[in-house]
Amino acid sequence: MQDPKKEKTLQRYYKSVQINELRKLFLEKLSSVPPTMEYVRNLILDAKLLFRILSDPNFDLQESARRDFISALLYFIESKDSIPDWIPLIGLWDDYKLVRYVKEKHKKEIERYFSQVKYFVANYF
Repeated sequence: MQDPKKEKTLQRYYKSVQINELRKLFLEKLSSVPPTMEYVRNLILDAKLLFRILSDPNFDLQESARRDFISALLYFIESKDSIPDWIPLIGLWDDYKLVRYVKEKHKKEIERYFSQVKYFVANYF
């Protein structure tokens, strides 16, 4: 199930970041992404899910999932030299694939989160 190319991308984008700084960067990025295509809307919802789990102080997220969540979010946040993200049809496709990969890779951890959180609203902000 592991994709070596995506794993390399996750390793390259990981850095230690305070949750408040990640929140600020994440919200700035979200405000600049128009949810025009279905996969872009799914990307936004999936990224919000990863951030919600990552920032929940009452959930003990496994370290490997925490690192991958941060990497995927930083990949989404940062501008890449390839196709610009402001071209939503193709510019966010790589972001979508990486976030989906992380979501699938840590499916059990996400399921564990849902089993412990009574009330969860996916589009909570």
